[in-house]
Amino acid sequence: MTNQTPNFYALLIGINFYFPHRLPEGNYYKNLRGCVQDINHVETYLKDTFNLTPDQIIKLTATASDNPNQPQEPPELLPTYENIVAKFKELTAKAQPQDRVYIHYSGHGGRAKTIFESLKGSMGLDEALVPCDIGQPNSRYLRDLEFAKLLEEMVAKELVVTLVLDSCHSGGATRDIETDDWSIRKGGFIDTTSRHTDSLVAPLQELAQNWQASTENSRNITVVNGLLPEPKGYTLIAACRDNELAIEKIFEGTERNGALTYYLLKALREYGTEIPVNNLYDRISNLVHNDFDRQTPMLIGETNRTFLGGQSVSFTPGASLLRSVPVTRTTRTVPVMKIDITKNRVQLQMGEASVLKKGAEFDIFRFGTWNFEDSEQRIATVKVVELGASDCWAEVTGLHNEFTTRELTPKLREGIIEIGSPAVYLSPGWKQIRKVRVILPDPLPQISGVNVAMLPDILKAKKEQVEGHRWIEFCSEAEKEENVDYFVSLNSEGEYWILDANKEPIKNLLFPIEVDEPEAAKKLIDRLIHVARYETILDLDNEDAFARLNGKLKVEVIKSVKREQVVLNADGNVPVLEVGERGVVLRIHNESNRTLNISALILQADLSIVKSYPKGAPYEVVDRGQYRETRLDMELPKNYQEGVDVIKVFATVDATNFQFLELPSLDQSRKGFGNQKPKNALEQLLSAVVDEDNPQRNIRVVTDASEEWTTEKVEVVVKKM
Repeated sequence: MTNQTPNFYALLIGINFYFPHRLPEGNYYKNLRGCVQDINHVETYLKDTFNLTPDQIIKLTATASDNPNQPQEPPELLPTYENIVAKFKELTAKAQPQDRVYIHYSGHGGRAKTIFESLKGSMGLDEALVPCDIGQPNSRYLRDLEFAKLLEEMVAKELVVTLVLDSCHSGGATRDIETDDWSIRKGGFIDTTSRHTDSLVAPLQELAQNWQASTENSRNITVVNGLLPEPKGYTLIAACRDNELAIEKIFEGTERNGALTYYLLKALREYGTEIPVNNLYDRISNLVHNDFDRQTPMLIGETNRTFLGGQSVSFTPGASLLRSVPVTRTTRTVPVMKIDITKNRVQLQMGEASVLKKGAEFDIFRFGTWNFEDSEQRIATVKVVELGASDCWAEVTGLHNEFTTRELTPKLREGIIEIGSPAVYLSPGWKQIRKVRVILPDPLPQISGVNVAMLPDILKAKKEQVEGHRWIEFCSEAEKEENVDYFVSLNSEGEYWILDANKEPIKNLLFPIEVDEPEAAKKLIDRLIHVARYETILDLDNEDAFARLNGKLKVEVIKSVKREQVVLNADGNVPVLEVGERGVVLRIHNESNRTLNISALILQADLSIVKSYPKGAPYEVVDRGQYRETRLDMELPKNYQEGVDVIKVFATVDATNFQFLELPSLDQSRKGFGNQKPKNALEQLLSAVVDEDNPQRNIRVVTDASEEWTTEKVEVVVKKM
């Protein structure tokens, strides 16, 4: 046979027929109707794809016949406990190191009283695969410890193992359900039958030792509800989560198939065996879950390789820091779950539980893409408009490459985006360039020496002459108010005021500029630039939903009251402190599992930014689980009776200099700011964030600049008494 794949072996097990039986309390395993069909289709696919010879495929099936007491197959081909164990060992002996091994099981999963009491206790349970003769005298389950040992022997021989389990994986608490359209592969009970307490796989002590060795360093002692230890050295796709159902139904014609097997083969025929297993899983898991909301397939184990092919999948790191494409696929993408063409949106597998926020953006790439440096594979950009706990709906805001249209609002069409397509998370960037609109009163005030009607044009012309002018843009009356960041108003006394997006005066901006004073226009432009710079730093936050340190920094303002420590900012309260007040400290907790470098800035009432902690050093080292305290000496700038200070604390893994962010007080020269040379990825980011001459509409960051830092802030009202 030409083009044969000599280093590929398969073990295929499918059980429709279970010998008639009754277990305690009247329980029994019902016959299934789609498992053998699953195995037959898998066999056909493997033969057609890899040109496998009969000695490369080991197949055990039990098919119902006209005789309700006997299957169609002869005893030596039935998936009994003895045959399953023997075929596992035969395959392991036959295959050579680096050979590919594919195992596919379709049938019932079950749960029985343990035979490993020394390990699990007298009340323990074994998860198991259910052989077809489980109701016969002297029959036995293929138990979790045995199954784990069989796989461990394959891994120890350096075989490249891929395992698909199209079954439920425990007896669980769910009833066995069957309708005309679909049924589940689950017993729904605990078998208390007394059975053999020996094993054909290995001595019980050896099985227990292997299990303990496989789980001793794992917090999740088992996966698939105890059927297997945490997989090491093999790839596992399981039909459902521990508490869910593995469903079979009629998908085409009159034949039943397991949902996992059906969509798995469908995807493999469409995309081939060299597809990265992550991509394959993203597609089939969402197709299955969209059909059956009580079934969510699982992908566990070695996931950085192609499915069946066995080749490792590497990812191309990016050369540029400030870009929208991530450097790794595994930490910064989520799959498309559903596509709603009528509403021009997609559902993504990420939600509030991942600290995702409305407005977050994703780039969607072609299904099967793993090199996200290749912009030709980018399909669309979407923006989150609706959040769920673990998913979200994102509206299409742009189409790319051959899908680009001239429409003002890009519209999805059939076939552009596929279920399972990878969506690359774009960290919410920091907006530097702020839009400004001038609001003139009606009627216009009469101000000596000033042509009030020409003020918008005068300000626009003056802007181009002010250093850092690119930080602001004047917008027209046609611009939607929701896009405006600041409004410049003119009151009846002829004074300029800067208002925020809600048309409220900017906090702490106490002293207006008189329109007719010398250099009024230049001073106003300079203030707008300063406020934009200040608020960009105020908004600076690591909103990357994948960042591991987020939520691990705790900042408290604490005061001693009658010998008790009172947290003043508990429950979101804003502390009110007097100038010079004593006995108030800032406590910074490192609640992560890493040693962190801590720095704190104070954004003061006069719109200056200074590093306040630690004194005389760029940062303070805080071990995991520890905290640091520093005394708070609150002050107010000259001429202020009250102001709002913001204490902004940063925690980083690498040593980082936050003097990049320092800013003089309002109306003071900013020259010389930001001249330090960045020494790491975060400092490069900070340098870009405060760039005087080249601000960006939206700075986006990637893994190397966002994975290892976080920040928290506390507002404090400071008063003179």
